[in-house]
Amino acid sequence: MLGERKFLSTASRLAVILAPLLVASLLWASYRNHASSADPAKAVTAVRSSTPSSMSRETAHIDSSGSEGLSNAQSAIMFSIAPLTSLPAMTPPVDPDPVASFRDLVAVPPDTAREAAHIDPRRMRTIVDRGVVEYASAKTDGDRAKGAGLIQTAALVGYPPARDLLARNYPQSEAVRSVVPAKDVIRYALGPVMDAAATGEDSKQIFLALGQHFALHGQVDLFATQILTSLRGDSRPQLGYRIDTLLDLLARVPGACGALARLIPGEGEAADRECSFSQNLRKHIETTAPAREEEESKRRGLLMLNQPSGR
Repeated sequence: MLGERKFLSTASRLAVILAPLLVASLLWASYRNHASSADPAKAVTAVRSSTPSSMSRETAHIDSSGSEGLSNAQSAIMFSIAPLTSLPAMTPPVDPDPVASFRDLVAVPPDTAREAAHIDPRRMRTIVDRGVVEYASAKTDGDRAKGAGLIQTAALVGYPPARDLLARNYPQSEAVRSVVPAKDVIRYALGPVMDAAATGEDSKQIFLALGQHFALHGQVDLFATQILTSLRGDSRPQLGYRIDTLLDLLARVPGACGALARLIPGEGEAADRECSFSQNLRKHIETTAPAREEEESKRRGLLMLNQPSGR
């Protein structure tokens, strides 16, 4: 009986000692299990250290992809809770003028092959001299037309003396009229009149005589139409002053003001009696696109220069 009581006393003492140790072991196991679930990288690392070398490479791949996935998930969470004020720092700046940027993007680069070729004035002078000599020495209108054709070649590429000669002689020369289109000669005569730097009266008289020639032959509408076409998009200085000079001359050409006024939106019958539409004419000129007649003229002139008769 005495022995039994000693055994129970010893067992109770062991239980008191072992119970805390058992509880501590259970708590430690629970902590390790929670830590392994919260940090897959550490768990995989622990497993890798206890696996054979054949499994090491596989677990290394899992380690890498797991870390990357965790990193992406954390980044997504941080982005979703970021304030809206922080978004512009992570997005490209807004283009203030997207239309202009698009135009710049699709703009065609300049075509250097189409740039106007340099024309030697000395060559143009030689061609004009040849034309004058042929014209003066010719016995027939056909021969005179050949001389006028040489002068027209130089006029097309923009040589001012050639343009002056043709505009001056157009009304009285059948040979000149046969090789120089009306739209060309009107443009030749209009150029100096609309040049603010040209102060001489000679160019005005040439233009006036040409206008009276077209009016006499019932072609005043053609005269007015070509004038308006040549003036389209004119952006040179002193446009108002140049328009006043032009209208003063047209007032002396029968029917010219009325023909021009009928081509301008908003003009009435009063314009047939007087050239009083300077403001509307200026507005029309400034708001219409250039006809680019000079570019076309130079192209035609260069083609003629490349022909055997133009050299």
